[in-house]
Amino acid sequence: MVLSKNIKLDMQLIKSGCVSDAIEKYLKTPEFRKNISNEKTKIQYDYQLRRLMDTTLKGAGNLEQKVGTIPIRALNVAKCQKVYWALVESVNSGSDGIRFANYTIQIVTRVWNVLMKYDLLEKNPWGFVERSKAAPRNTVWMPEHFKQFLTMAFSIDKWRNIGLLVRINVELGQRIEDIRMSEWCNYNFDEKIYTREVIQKTKERIPGIPLSDSLIRMLIDQKEHYGFQNWVVPNPYRLKPYSEQNISRTFRKIMDEAKLPKELQLRDIRRTVLTDLANHGATDTEIMAYSGHKSRESLMPYVCISTHQARNAADKRNFSMDDDEWI
Repeated sequence: MVLSKNIKLDMQLIKSGCVSDAIEKYLKTPEFRKNISNEKTKIQYDYQLRRLMDTTLKGAGNLEQKVGTIPIRALNVAKCQKVYWALVESVNSGSDGIRFANYTIQIVTRVWNVLMKYDLLEKNPWGFVERSKAAPRNTVWMPEHFKQFLTMAFSIDKWRNIGLLVRINVELGQRIEDIRMSEWCNYNFDEKIYTREVIQKTKERIPGIPLSDSLIRMLIDQKEHYGFQNWVVPNPYRLKPYSEQNISRTFRKIMDEAKLPKELQLRDIRRTVLTDLANHGATDTEIMAYSGHKSRESLMPYVCISTHQARNAADKRNFSMDDDEWI
């Protein structure tokens, strides 16, 4: 690759700089600014990388150092492995910590690969980090748990948007990330469906999921207050999507106030909904249409998933909730 004078200067800066210098340089590359066309992905990358830079690594004599300040010349596989375990511990929950650390390492590995593409770095030690597998969970919420949580969340103004986020997911069973980052364009009130994003590579539209009349009323009420911006459940103080850390912290406060079991987690809601669909007789194909999964391991690689199947799944579940008290 032929380098410009500017890139050569940048190369010298990064080689004599620290982890944060490299990350900040990546955030200015075309790969990040232009090639990642999904704004939600950019926000997530930025969040994960800043969490990485702010993570504390303990060294000899219990001396602490922020990962962002580690000199690039001192970054080797052993050091990256220590960073990985520091990321795991930073979340303060075994399986969640492992998932968070795995995703962060995946992102920073891509960052280093991009910088190597521009000849700004010579090696990528992040790519050799050994990652653990999180143990599968089987925890599900009971109907009374949802009732307690939503009653508490909707009773306090600053928690209402977290309450609505959970209420949406009690019905839709999507990944919290998708609901957290959802925009008004994802909800079609006329057709009464929630539509996930188009897959960027294939341009294939993922099947829509039916919305109940009750949830639509709540969303219409929400739009009267927040329809002037794109996000459906924004942080009311910043009018931007909640960070994962902020959601987790606020969720736990609501759980404590509602005196709900500590083992319940926000991500368990998706499992609860999909289990509920199965319990009400939805087929694997219908559940896949509802959840957005593309395969049932290797058994159904050619299944044609449709909105009609998602509607069948919703009809079999026959879900309803009285939301009038929270509007």
